[in-house]
Amino acid sequence: MLDILPRIRELIAGNTEFAIATVVKTWRSSPRQPGSCLVVTKSGEMIGSVSGGCVENAVVTKALNVLETGDAELAKFGIANEDAWEVGLSCGGEVWVHITPFYTPDLWRMLDQSVFQNQGMAIVTNLTTADRSVFSPDDVPTNELTSTVAQEYAKRNNDLISYEGVDYFVHSFPPKNKMLLIGSAHITTELIDLAHMYDFETIVIDPRDTFAHKTDYKTAPDHLLVNWPQEVLGNYALDNETYAVILSHDPKIDDEALKMLLPSNVRYIGALGSKKTHAKRVERLKAYGFSAEEIDRIHAPIGVYIGAMSAKEIALSVISEVVKVKNVI
Repeated sequence: MLDILPRIRELIAGNTEFAIATVVKTWRSSPRQPGSCLVVTKSGEMIGSVSGGCVENAVVTKALNVLETGDAELAKFGIANEDAWEVGLSCGGEVWVHITPFYTPDLWRMLDQSVFQNQGMAIVTNLTTADRSVFSPDDVPTNELTSTVAQEYAKRNNDLISYEGVDYFVHSFPPKNKMLLIGSAHITTELIDLAHMYDFETIVIDPRDTFAHKTDYKTAPDHLLVNWPQEVLGNYALDNETYAVILSHDPKIDDEALKMLLPSNVRYIGALGSKKTHAKRVERLKAYGFSAEEIDRIHAPIGVYIGAMSAKEIALSVISEVVKVKNVI
């Protein structure tokens, strides 16, 4: 849903009434994943998608009825469903869509504030009553339901769970993944553009004042730190939601970052440089006492191989590898 939040803000600012349809469960080759949303206004305007076009018309019809009655509906579309057959769910899968009036003003303000402040929360919907509650990562689980919600949120899942015979949908809105960029250079500027496009919080670290402040950023990083990596990396949770990209091409900077990153829990470590450059890096890291297993965590030469030549192409190869690690590995 995060991709359509700007349009939702516009609708709310214009006092436009609308319903929201959310994919809560899929089976086999459904084209959209749980958490995907479609907003439908009273005039029939559609924002977002729940199926890539397969069942949108049927969902709009149901959403208009929800706006008329105020009653939520859980609709199932699939090859065995006549409605879905008519609108052509050609992928051969099934999708369950929960359609309700949009959030109450208080709930919307909580979500919008959470996203703006990059804090994270989950919205838990009772699919029988359509009642919604909020889970904060600071909440202490009090029963099996809240414990399961906490587990789903920790895994960044949007998922259907059951508790005492009732189905609940956990819609997670976690903080942005962090991308640590060690070194400010031309490739850094191109990568920041792509990182923001894919919803990463960007943190550039470079002790060289000339590089840090005179690099021409088309899109400013979220944080620019003119410090040595060892001075500031300890201020961050180097966890599974952190992706580190080493770009300075200066061993005095890169190695100090790697000394802190390799023993950490960061999800990804990539380092710029040729095979020859990386071989020298490996020897230095071995001399520092790092094991072969730790050193093997480094993706080097960095990026998916696409024969990249320009800074833009190198940035594309890097973000491709980062997204692959985030989604697949």
